[in-house]
Amino acid sequence: MNFFKEEIPFFRQIWFFISGICLSVAFQIKPHNGYLYSWIILFAFFITFLVITKKKKYFFLNWIAGILVSILFMLSGIIWCNLHKEIYWQDHFSKTEASHLVVIVQEPPKLKGDIARFPVKVKRTINTDSVYATSGKLLLALRFDTTKQFTIKYGDCLLIKAKYSETEPPYNPAEFNYKRLLSYRQIYHQSFININETKHLSAGKGNLIIQYALKFRQGLVQDFKKYLKDKNSQSVASTLILGDRADLDQEILSAYQNTGTLHVLSVSGMHVMIVVIMLNFAFKRFDRFRTGRVIKLCCMLILIWTYSIVTGLAPSILRAALMVTFLLLSRFSSGRSNSYNVIAIAAFIILLINPLNLMDIGFQLSFLAVLGLIHIYPKIYHLYSPKHKLIDACWQCICVSLAAQITTTPLSLFYFHQFPIYFILGNLFMALPSMIIMIGGFAFLAIRIDFVQYWIGLFLNHFIDFTNNGLLYIEHLPFSTLDKIWLNKLELTLLYLLLLIFLLHKRSGYKILIAGSTILILTLSFAFKNLSSINQHKTLFFSLRKNTAIAYIKGKSCILVTDLDTLEYAYRFSVKPYLDSCGIKNIQFSDPHLYENENIYTFGTKTLKFINHRKSTFSRSKTDWLLISGNRNYRLDSLRKTYHSNRIFIDGKNSDFIVNKLKQQADSLNLDYYILKRSYAKEIDH
Repeated sequence: MNFFKEEIPFFRQIWFFISGICLSVAFQIKPHNGYLYSWIILFAFFITFLVITKKKKYFFLNWIAGILVSILFMLSGIIWCNLHKEIYWQDHFSKTEASHLVVIVQEPPKLKGDIARFPVKVKRTINTDSVYATSGKLLLALRFDTTKQFTIKYGDCLLIKAKYSETEPPYNPAEFNYKRLLSYRQIYHQSFININETKHLSAGKGNLIIQYALKFRQGLVQDFKKYLKDKNSQSVASTLILGDRADLDQEILSAYQNTGTLHVLSVSGMHVMIVVIMLNFAFKRFDRFRTGRVIKLCCMLILIWTYSIVTGLAPSILRAALMVTFLLLSRFSSGRSNSYNVIAIAAFIILLINPLNLMDIGFQLSFLAVLGLIHIYPKIYHLYSPKHKLIDACWQCICVSLAAQITTTPLSLFYFHQFPIYFILGNLFMALPSMIIMIGGFAFLAIRIDFVQYWIGLFLNHFIDFTNNGLLYIEHLPFSTLDKIWLNKLELTLLYLLLLIFLLHKRSGYKILIAGSTILILTLSFAFKNLSSINQHKTLFFSLRKNTAIAYIKGKSCILVTDLDTLEYAYRFSVKPYLDSCGIKNIQFSDPHLYENENIYTFGTKTLKFINHRKSTFSRSKTDWLLISGNRNYRLDSLRKTYHSNRIFIDGKNSDFIVNKLKQQADSLNLDYYILKRSYAKEIDH
């Protein structure tokens, strides 16, 4: 206990600051002066309490001071997070009516087909003759002519039409909440316009350092594309060394993810440490004299931060750069640093820059992995002491993988719903190749001689291809991935509580009791979910933009009426997550659009008639549900005379024009209807 109180006081208090941010985000707390007044009053009481207890020597009341400090840190987290919620700022662009917006491009545009997507910062709103300075961000989707080069880049200032709406929530159960992700990035609105509705005003209005870094990185990426002939080798080299994921193939990305080596492609601590090792070797001669050590420290810090900026300065990179900076400064001053306090200070600085960085998955996994390396790695490593250097190196790699995996697995399961069985094998396989690729890549980029770049590029091309094929082989081994694992927030909390209990040094009856209770609750939770999936009996009408999908679920089997292929994005993003969360094992597919006729489906005691044909006459029948599809403006009064259905569904296969026409008819006829487009999916229990 003294270790936590005396050795790592800041590490202990940072958790209360983090909890304050979590409370602000989870409960959507709005900015209010009451929190600031409470902080001031509590701080004044804290100072008064310290003065009195010190004067009266009431040292036995020090625990009260500790509680007050913890509450102050928690309130600080709430206040600091509230201050950064741009949507509540008075000058946010959404609070002003406008015909046009003046915006600045915040990130390099991502091109997909004829659509370019990128966030913009709204600097001004224009309404007739009035111009107002504003704040806030907007996600802009531009449709452009693919026969012409897309020229918009980071830092460009644009004039666009003020056609925007709120970001859309997930319409289907278990669907990824993209609206929430955007809100963590301070984006609450989106706009979809044609490029002819924009006007380029000027360039170079972004951050100059980031602008030059992006331009420099793009030049380096072009070098890889010039000398590495294989496209996958180009993309892996660009991603692993420079953090540019623009051209990364989905199959290769899945191979890294399913083998537990995705961290290799995410520029973070490992990459920064390799840079430090290389720089330390390059400046080794400067250690001989005092001035040389100062020069070495300055050069290393400049180059480390330059690399961090070039690779994008994501929270995981920023964390690694900050920790390395503190460790190098501590080593230079011959001081003693505590790893827990160093990581706490790094986290605190990142959260001061932007408290919503806490919601970044990379930030969470990165810090948890480092905590695992600091606390768990030594314990595992000392379980075995190999004498041979090669065996020791392999053992260290295994220990690193285990330590990081232990602390990150619950969170990874919560977000990604799968576990790589062969993560140790994958990390052993990638340990040496990742270092070779990075060292070779840096040599390739540093030596600007054509024939040298040609031969290094040739080596990297074949070596990365070999590495990718090795991971693909591991990925396709039997039982390589345990998937469809869905944890709720309670189970996630209990898993980390259980991990914390086992990591505590102190052994007591209370520890055993709490651990046993936690395991019992977890077991009951898993058993209840499994029992619920066995007994479930329901129908879900999915809400899709351009497709049809209806799932009839009974137990762990499903009849899926859809025109989607399992490889299509809409299926993987909107349909599959729900089926996985329900524990579905067997799926029977049926495409209702293969033939233009009146399909009738029986779902338990309910019947569904599916209409998508061009005929003007219909066979009489009585059904519970009627689904209109096929993008045809049917006469609902005729349908009502022919069919006796309790409810009409209008799916996303219909265009917006047809949907509105059908809606107008249904309203005038006072029919019970439900639109399955840009509205929440409809779940019906049997």
